[in-house]
Amino acid sequence: MNSKELSLFLSEDIFVIKDEINEKMAADRMAARMDLESETSAVLEEPENEQIGSKEQDPEPLEYEGEFQKSILVIYQGDVLRESSRAFLFKVFRAVNLSLRDIALVSEKSLKDCNEDPLSQLDPNKMILFGTLHHPLMGMKKDNYHISQEPFEYFFADELEELEKNEGLKRKLWNTLQVFFNIKKQ
Repeated sequence: MNSKELSLFLSEDIFVIKDEINEKMAADRMAARMDLESETSAVLEEPENEQIGSKEQDPEPLEYEGEFQKSILVIYQGDVLRESSRAFLFKVFRAVNLSLRDIALVSEKSLKDCNEDPLSQLDPNKMILFGTLHHPLMGMKKDNYHISQEPFEYFFADELEELEKNEGLKRKLWNTLQVFFNIKKQ
């Protein structure tokens, strides 16, 4: 409920202490992240082997390119990144002052090969997903170029190959990136 709705039920003044708001927001954010992680991991779990005496499978870590220093997860559609798409992507990253050192660049194939939840494994602060994947992460999608804040900042964009060819989509991507990375327009 918002304060206007609450005023219909309460006749006394209510005071909110700033520290309590921050604690509540942090608790809500953590709860949302845990819910998402449990949903994603539940979908990612492989069915148990029916054989007697079978061993549990060791977790396969998510394979990615980059050093992930700024905790930015970038996922793209497909098994490998074509050279032209790769060049386009790194040109976009340079425009927002990012390099491979700052991100974890993940293919759709790496997501499928990993039997561990990528969000709990990497715990990103931000995520950009290019294209459409056959993965539970797609459940987080609202609309392309819509920045969501929970459980962390993320947005979905069109496939890289399509972005390369379409000036209108490039503009949409650039406008979203300016907001996403708090870049002042010049």
